[in-house]
Amino acid sequence: MNNTHKRSMVSGYGGLPFGVISECKVGNVGVLGVPSEVDKGSRIGASLAPDALRKMTQQLDTNLPANGRDLGNLDVSGDWSSSLMELISHLVNIDVLPIVIGGTSDVANVILQALPDLPVVASMPLARHDLVERTENTVWLGLNGEQPIEVWDQINTRNMVWSTARQLDEQQAITIKAPKSAILWIDMSVIDLGHAAGTIGLNPGGIKPETLVSVVGAMDCNWKSIVITGLAPTLDTRGLSELAAIETINQALSNG
Repeated sequence: MNNTHKRSMVSGYGGLPFGVISECKVGNVGVLGVPSEVDKGSRIGASLAPDALRKMTQQLDTNLPANGRDLGNLDVSGDWSSSLMELISHLVNIDVLPIVIGGTSDVANVILQALPDLPVVASMPLARHDLVERTENTVWLGLNGEQPIEVWDQINTRNMVWSTARQLDEQQAITIKAPKSAILWIDMSVIDLGHAAGTIGLNPGGIKPETLVSVVGAMDCNWKSIVITGLAPTLDTRGLSELAAIETINQALSNG
């Protein structure tokens, strides 16, 4: 068995060894796949995202700039949301950064419930009522123009920080003021379909992948959890969607 084959079998996301929660130490990252799937529509494949991202990091010879463990994939049969909530709460309490790879948006919903007192930096095409109504303000990145009027009213009333995909793409250098600590939620549907087709949502006029990476990388924030959702690898034969997700995570870790 050559070294390449051996490594592909024993290393997880970003070159991390596979392991269990008890092996995670203070300051580590813990990568967890949650392969939930969309229940309707033609753009399926979100359940394949965790393993596809692991494979892509190995092909790119990418290593995370932090120690830690790849905790494998959560069993999403039965009441998986309760298990995920308990796991995330535990990791954050012991000062381990959970990087959660979905899956669909229900994965992020559980993270938000597990960490209700933290602000959120959310990169997605459409604002969500549940995020608008959180106690701590949400920072919105890459919104499109299709928000319901009542959502815009709530965002403006609470003086939330927000930017559209067009604003971010057209400004050569932009720094978004981030909270000191926050959850980072990247829904890959925020990316324009023409640049990265592997998303479960259609978003023509979305943000460019390089803009997303740059904006997140410039944010000085202590991330308490990073969540990736909405990636459907089989819809992007070039792998650009996976590459954007990986580079965004790396940038968040390098500056957060």
